[in-house]
Amino acid sequence: MLTLGIDTSTEICALGLADEEGILGEVNLRLIHRHGEELHSNLDYLLSSTGKRIEDLEGLCIGTGPGSFTGLRIGLTAARTLAQVLDLPIVAVSSLDALAYNLSDTEAWLLPVIDARRERVYTAIYKGWAGDIQSRRTNDPSAVSIEDLLEELKGLDPEGVFYFAGNAVHQYHSQLADTGLDIRLATADKNIIRGGVLAALGQYYLAQGRRDNYLEITPDYLKKPQAEVNWQKIHG
Repeated sequence: MLTLGIDTSTEICALGLADEEGILGEVNLRLIHRHGEELHSNLDYLLSSTGKRIEDLEGLCIGTGPGSFTGLRIGLTAARTLAQVLDLPIVAVSSLDALAYNLSDTEAWLLPVIDARRERVYTAIYKGWAGDIQSRRTNDPSAVSIEDLLEELKGLDPEGVFYFAGNAVHQYHSQLADTGLDIRLATADKNIIRGGVLAALGQYYLAQGRRDNYLEITPDYLKKPQAEVNWQKIHG
């Protein structure tokens, strides 16, 4: 089943294609504030580069965040449109699941961390890796300070090994390096949400028979947009 993966939750506009044999191709570009301008041209490039047409698609996978409010809306709108126009099955996947999936073949604790601004990160905790990465998630995604997250890990497994991946790794490098915990940091290629991973996850879940209603898929914001917070401060 030829599956298209889309994620626009971070500064990376991630697109990928996968089928039963694995990832066919992917485009992962840092497009800060330009996802809406570039997504469709990048999709055209991905399809032409892999010798595929839009009509060849058989399934979709959309990353639902958490992450950028505007970015999430852009990706979800594109996925909904494709699902409706092409009558394609679709599955929604947490963008944190996609990051954790990068850290394959390990039984350690996995910590995807996405910058949530204001000294906070979006994260969830996973115990070991599996093809069904969602099944390894031990808690719900949340927005927390890096200090609170590290304190939680100390209480969780003080002797454990913790792998961190995501765009917040570089930002909080100094805090992660001085904790007393056995923390390993992902290499640069594993710190981004990859379109190929989204496509592979979608291929896996669709093959298992999972289907989501494209009209009911919503972005996982986890917190209110700053504009809404500012409005409430002014108007009460």
